[in-house]
Amino acid sequence: MSVSKMTSRERVFAAVTMESLPDQVPVCPLLMTRGIREGGVRVNEVLLDGEAQARAKIKAHQKFGGDVVIAGTDLFTPVENLGAVLEYLPYAQPSLISHPAPTKEDFYRLKETYTSKGFNPEKGRLRAIQEEIRTFVKEGWKDTHALATPVGGPITTAQMVTGTSEFFTYLADEPDYAKEIIELSLDCVKNICKMMFEAGIDVCNILDPFCSCDILPPDLYHEFGLPYQKELFAYIKGIGGIGFTHTCTYTQPIWPDIAKNGCFNFNGDMYPGMDIAKRTIGAEISLMGTLSPYSTLTHGTPQDVANEVKKLAAEVGYNGGFICMPGCDIDWTVPEENMRALIDTCAAIKYPMDVEALGDLSNVYLAGHPKHPGMRKISTENDQIVRMGIDKTQAAVRTPEQEVFFGLANAIMEYDGDKVVEWTNKGLERGLPPQQIIFDGLSLGMKMIGDLYERNERFITDMLKAAKAMEKAMPILTPLLEAAGAGVSKKETVIMGLVRGNTQDIGKNLVVLMLKANGYNVIDLGKNVKPEQFVEAAQFHNAVAIGMSVMTNSSVTYAEETVEALKTGGLGDKYLVMAGGAAMNEKIAKQMGVKYGSDANAAVMLVKEHLGAAA
Repeated sequence: MSVSKMTSRERVFAAVTMESLPDQVPVCPLLMTRGIREGGVRVNEVLLDGEAQARAKIKAHQKFGGDVVIAGTDLFTPVENLGAVLEYLPYAQPSLISHPAPTKEDFYRLKETYTSKGFNPEKGRLRAIQEEIRTFVKEGWKDTHALATPVGGPITTAQMVTGTSEFFTYLADEPDYAKEIIELSLDCVKNICKMMFEAGIDVCNILDPFCSCDILPPDLYHEFGLPYQKELFAYIKGIGGIGFTHTCTYTQPIWPDIAKNGCFNFNGDMYPGMDIAKRTIGAEISLMGTLSPYSTLTHGTPQDVANEVKKLAAEVGYNGGFICMPGCDIDWTVPEENMRALIDTCAAIKYPMDVEALGDLSNVYLAGHPKHPGMRKISTENDQIVRMGIDKTQAAVRTPEQEVFFGLANAIMEYDGDKVVEWTNKGLERGLPPQQIIFDGLSLGMKMIGDLYERNERFITDMLKAAKAMEKAMPILTPLLEAAGAGVSKKETVIMGLVRGNTQDIGKNLVVLMLKANGYNVIDLGKNVKPEQFVEAAQFHNAVAIGMSVMTNSSVTYAEETVEALKTGGLGDKYLVMAGGAAMNEKIAKQMGVKYGSDANAAVMLVKEHLGAAA
């Protein structure tokens, strides 16, 4: 017997509370910037006009359907309220241009102002989002649909207050100071949530991607992430609101913590698979996700979208407690037919669910599965030297040179700077030239740690510790290189940057780290880099390569413009141009005429191959 017909609102809350089965699979299509497009306006034209933004999204929901209506577009509202400068882009979410407190002096000025004057609701877009929510309520959408809005989480806002690299340093070296930043950010987030609930929102979805285990090891999450999440969700509950939490990519080690942090729903990519998350915590908390936003929703066919939705229903939604949604924000460019496939397929799957009726899904894979089309290949998968070092095989038959190389690599893997120095001196005593110690020993250790990071066996903080250990060798080796006329400063230059419209710079930072570890001079242009900036920097620094990190499909346009600018200036063949990031793959890179780097080790190999071919 089928469940009686529900409104979208009833359907969503049945799934969220898990108190009853929905009538069909609920869907949250994430019509934020993609929704604004349907109103015939650009994003930057309506970010400060809440009513206009609501009208645009209403047109999108009238066209496509969907059970959840979302006010706002992004996680930047708290950090913008604290003084960050954003660039409002026409076809994408805003991009963070400058952090409010990159230095301690800046932070304590910010804290003194915030403490003495209090939270300022007029700063940023908060009033506009309240206006947007009130427009949805006035037009009757809260009567029939669930209303939600994204708000940046405490530690994610904190790292944007200072900048990612700076915040990592504080976590490692000044944890009490890092907590001061998080506490200020938490207070701002609480006040913003209160404003949203006062305007009539149902749910604040707390976006806390910095808590991903790709970024923050579980032990640091337990100290710097989880306690503040618990305090926030207790506050939201205390004022009568509902809190969800969103964390991207690899989160398996902290799933049990998320299930008990006080939120009603967990959403995101849920690597290594939402089906595994369902079996682990699905009885404790409702789940929302995790249709692949790029490889499937943007670049797949309608049939690909429908098949992945059916697989999610069969593996995650079979007994309720599930809302289908893309794993992360969707792009302005998602095709109409794919939006319809997402929403219509969910509507067609009724409860109680007949899983067999969904068809043969044995060759359909969820995001996070090794066979999912969106999974990147690990560039060192077949590197026998890396595998030998990690697995510690053939140790008994190593030559004296290999003993030094693997000794250095193991010391880096163990973050032991003293052992790095010891093996560096041993290598010199055995007659190895300093260049070989760097490129066959130290860089091997960094390649091994990078391989393990890609396999979710090490974390970004481990990469940073490994780099610090490696650097212990440089005061010994640099004078020898300079004396031989082979100073590291003479190594070829690579220009790196996160293209315009992007703010997630952690992947780019890892590429910079690995290039430097391999002796290259890297000019890091930072975030939100315009095409002309890449070209000018490459010319000024006489670079051999340009590396672009591309995190959203909207930003592919700016990468293409960089390639065109090089061609227009007669520089099309002068540099190796490489690109990587969440919105890039081999096919897109080939269409653009650039090389694709799946990870940081791949970027290093591309540069080495380019220089070898040019020699």
